[in-house]
Amino acid sequence: MQLHMLTKKDLDQLRKSLQDDTRKIIREEVENEAQAIKDELGAEITSSRMRVQNDIEEVKDRVKNVEIRVTKMHKDLKAEIKMVSHMLDKDNIQTAKKVKQIEQHLGISS
Repeated sequence: MQLHMLTKKDLDQLRKSLQDDTRKIIREEVENEAQAIKDELGAEITSSRMRVQNDIEEVKDRVKNVEIRVTKMHKDLKAEIKMVSHMLDKDNIQTAKKVKQIEQHLGISS
């Protein structure tokens, strides 16, 4: 059996080869971890976007309901104002007629 002694050059080449292999393994592990994190963040972003879009749709529906109620209230208020205005006009005309009758009865002119 023959034993070979490794030379300094052999040891340096072996060390360099091990370093290169170690670097390659570390680089692959870092790349794998980075990709996993990227994928996880992408999924979270997508999920968050969906939640935000759902919230926006809910807000749109609420606003639409408020607009419908406000429109109905506006219409009702307009009708009520018209009715009150008409009543006041009638009262005003009746009061004016009564004042005219009183003036005629008293013989005074306006």
